[in-house]
Amino acid sequence: MAATNSAQATLYDRLGGYDVIAKIVGELHQRLSSDRHTWYHWKGRSTDDKAAECRSYIDLLCDSAGIPVVAQGPGTKPRHKGMGIGKVEWEHFVSMAGETLEESGLTDRDQEELFSLLARTKSAISGDGQALAPLGVFAVFPHQLTKREREVLRLVALGKNNPEIAGELFISINTVTRHITNIFTKTSTRNRVQAAVYAARRHMV
Repeated sequence: MAATNSAQATLYDRLGGYDVIAKIVGELHQRLSSDRHTWYHWKGRSTDDKAAECRSYIDLLCDSAGIPVVAQGPGTKPRHKGMGIGKVEWEHFVSMAGETLEESGLTDRDQEELFSLLARTKSAISGDGQALAPLGVFAVFPHQLTKREREVLRLVALGKNNPEIAGELFISINTVTRHITNIFTKTSTRNRVQAAVYAARRHMV
């Protein structure tokens, strides 16, 4: 039974709960608010406003994981609308999320699962339904990736798992697995988080 319980444990439980997720999200938020590419989003905003937005994003992430966050007041809900996340900001978000997770000390599995939760908040933040943007000039033939591999990689960068990618592209899960293995080899990446960062830095998300 212990093995079954371990296998069924949520990422939230495996990481150690809210405090661990809050620490990682806090570090990511700090990177975003001080990075030269994205700092302007917080220009003129108070420290309290920044802290409230960070807490709101933590709540949104926990909620997306199916973990209810105890409200701090009546009617409290994550305030994630209007955060100004567009394509360029999202590329930097993915890149910095990957860097933050790489430095977190988490296992590859936990990094991948937490990144997936982070990436899945895109539609809630930007309100764009996670639509894929046209490929940029730098993403035409990166490292000899095939067209299908690029499609798979872009969905990986949106936090999709293998069954979801298979369903969206109308291919088998085994085919998705093979494509991802090829992507790792061609891009010299070790896991889905590193592959997502690779995609973001080449304007593929």
